[in-house]
Amino acid sequence: MNGTPMNKFLVPLCLVTLSTAAAAQTGRTMNLLAPAVLGHTAIFSMSHPVAAAGNIYALLFSPPFAGTAPVVVPGLLVIGVARIDQTNFFAPYAGVLNGSGSVSHSLAVPNFAGFLGNAWDLQSVDLDVAATRLYLADNDLPLSISGAIPTDMVPIAAGTFQMGSPVTPLGVAPYYNQASAQPVHQVTITRPFWMGKYEVTQAEYQAVMSSNPSYFQGAAYPNSPTRPVEQVSWNYAMAYCTALTTREAAAGRLPSGYQYRLPTEAEWEYCCRAGTTTEFHYGPTLVCGQANFGYIYHTNSVCGSTQTAVVGVYAPNAWGLHDMHGNVWEWCLDAWNGTANYPAYPVTDPFVPGSVSGPIRVLRGGGWRNVSYGCRSAYRDGVNPGYGDYNLGFRVVLASVLVP
Repeated sequence: MNGTPMNKFLVPLCLVTLSTAAAAQTGRTMNLLAPAVLGHTAIFSMSHPVAAAGNIYALLFSPPFAGTAPVVVPGLLVIGVARIDQTNFFAPYAGVLNGSGSVSHSLAVPNFAGFLGNAWDLQSVDLDVAATRLYLADNDLPLSISGAIPTDMVPIAAGTFQMGSPVTPLGVAPYYNQASAQPVHQVTITRPFWMGKYEVTQAEYQAVMSSNPSYFQGAAYPNSPTRPVEQVSWNYAMAYCTALTTREAAAGRLPSGYQYRLPTEAEWEYCCRAGTTTEFHYGPTLVCGQANFGYIYHTNSVCGSTQTAVVGVYAPNAWGLHDMHGNVWEWCLDAWNGTANYPAYPVTDPFVPGSVSGPIRVLRGGGWRNVSYGCRSAYRDGVNPGYGDYNLGFRVVLASVLVP
């Protein structure tokens, strides 16, 4: 939603005086959907009661403000407290609350180093004209501009997709579909994130962890630093993400509330499909030369793959992500019960922590020595988090914090 000129109702707010009245909860909540990062777009929203539809609202920015302050506006009953600096604020966005219960705005952050570290507090305010009541949100959003995201991370917008595969009968060539990949169901990803354009390479892993467990390294395997790291367990992949998060936070490049982590299973399939509904992001078939894998069931042909390939050799999907089919299996954050089917109803931001389904962790995408059906967008597998072999690696996302 684009900002509109300020409404006259905001003028009295500049004349507020402090009051000792107790703060009431207003049911307005500020939400950060995408962080403020140099060269990217921050997205924030305010959730509000549906009954507030028609109220005039504004979003108020101020320099960082500690604590809260009750306010009085002559002629209005003020509900809530100020969480921004009442003496030094601006209001670039205003409008009318809708009946959906949420309004959102975006803020394009120029890729200018001088903005790095700039910070504000953001709070909403809305007016019920008929009732002469002014409401302030129950929380504020501290916004601080962080450093530019690495160029090998692809921005992924929030959205909705169909997760799973409809293929029947199950267990039949060429797809060998699984019951655990059904039913196809609607999944909504509510928060934008970034995903690695490539699988984590040996050089990247070495730089963060000071080690390289890969089998395909050294003079016998040309360009091995730019091949995916493999023989990495889920535990070591998680350790890498933790170390990378710590490093980037120390350098001022980590957005608040975000971390480098493994993708959830839903995030992974959403990114692999890149808007497609076919068994592969290329279409209904996967053929030799489109990805690094071993055997194609569509033609019963051997593709000749004997080792990992340099990341990015094969064409990307529509979202610019390489090797989502083949090369190495990729760890996901979720735990998985391989006997359980998907839910038959729409879900939002699904994630299964280990405390729910046990120790097995999800693998996606297939590897260099696998058959075509194992590389499908919807194909699911899983192993113990301590396991690792030369067909198994990972990629990272920069996304909202989740606890595995």
